Amino acid sequence: MCREINITESEWKVMEALWAKPQSTIKEICAVLTDTQWGYSTIRTLVLRLCGKGAIGADTTTGNYKYYPLVERAECTRKETKHFLDRIYHGSVKMMISALVKDSSLNPQEVDDLMAIIEKIEKTEKGKQKEKTHKGGGEG
Repeated sequence: MCREINITESEWKVMEALWAKPQSTIKEICAVLTDTQWGYSTIRTLVLRLCGKGAIGADTTTGNYKYYPLVERAECTRKETKHFLDRIYHGSVKMMISALVKDSSLNPQEVDDLMAIIEKIEKTEKGKQKEKTHKGGGEG
């Protein structure tokens, strides 16, 4: 349910902490994000911003508020990937993959993995086409 929630890069780090350990206090989130060098007030601001966006909720039944994600990581990842693809590559997966392959040296395992993904997509698409043909043909 990531809908129209836009999560900034900084907010994403807070979300990662909460996806890994829901029901965390701000102090616990701070302990996870020590590599960011952010202070308590910065993380508190990010948490409150995410609450305002509807990305996280707060359990207020205890003295220390415990925060938890209201959106699933997988859905947010898909949304962010689509947004990136649309913004940078005008929605073209082919352009993105070409750029990734051109600008990096894939090892043999990564090439095999990429080929397996492509083959899986091809099978899925052929299955969809076959299903359309089967449903559309023979009636009338």
